Amino acid sequence: MKFNLLLRDKFSFQAALVAFCLFSTQFLFGQDRIYAHAQSSGVFGVACLGCRVDNPLNAVGGNEDDYSTMVLGTALLGGIQQTLIFPDLRADTRLVVGIGTDNIPLSVQLLSGVTLETMNGGTSNEDRRTIDISLLKLGATPNRGTVEFKPTKPYDGIRIGLTGGVLSLGGGFRIYYAYQDPLIHLLAHSQNGQVTLSGNVSVEGSEVSLTNTSGKEVYRSKLRSNTFDSNQPGGVYIMNLQTKEGKTYSKKIIIK
Repeated sequence: MKFNLLLRDKFSFQAALVAFCLFSTQFLFGQDRIYAHAQSSGVFGVACLGCRVDNPLNAVGGNEDDYSTMVLGTALLGGIQQTLIFPDLRADTRLVVGIGTDNIPLSVQLLSGVTLETMNGGTSNEDRRTIDISLLKLGATPNRGTVEFKPTKPYDGIRIGLTGGVLSLGGGFRIYYAYQDPLIHLLAHSQNGQVTLSGNVSVEGSEVSLTNTSGKEVYRSKLRSNTFDSNQPGGVYIMNLQTKEGKTYSKKIIIK
């Protein structure tokens, strides 16, 4: 009986460690997201009676569940806009903006009055676009989703404008967050126990470690090139890589 309890506790502990490793992998990848850290908002045009942005600061930062709300009154010759500003000017990223409504399902037709344009130091990149089927990604609930695309010019802000199309929305148009997702590629290929890394992450001088499925670290070394001998039996491992700059990446790999 005591043996069975010890065995069960051991397996439970190992399962918890595996779950922790998988959670850590997701968390470390999540750290690469660069959320907007400031904003500006207001009404533009000749006349937009009753137009406003409620709780504008709720669209700033990494809390993906609170939101600002664009409320459109009588937009005669104007509209509302909110610009979410990132810490640095960047290129080669995916831009993601979390959007939603009070209770009306999102659709391209519903969002016909919403525009987006990237900014560079407060100046438009002249890439204004409306939301189409290629940009809109629906979420777990029909009234919430994201707009995702890869800007073609360096940018440090995204301006969201509203001039119509959602006039009937009693709860307004919601902006939950915006983040830059660096297009990081880290690939690992294994042959005869040797692991070769490739992609656009600089790995020379990085520290690499391997954790087995029991949650035990079985290898750690500093890289002098993009290859290393794992000296481990074949199987599935979690590889953690910390670069010279202090950035950390995790990846599940199969050693052959």
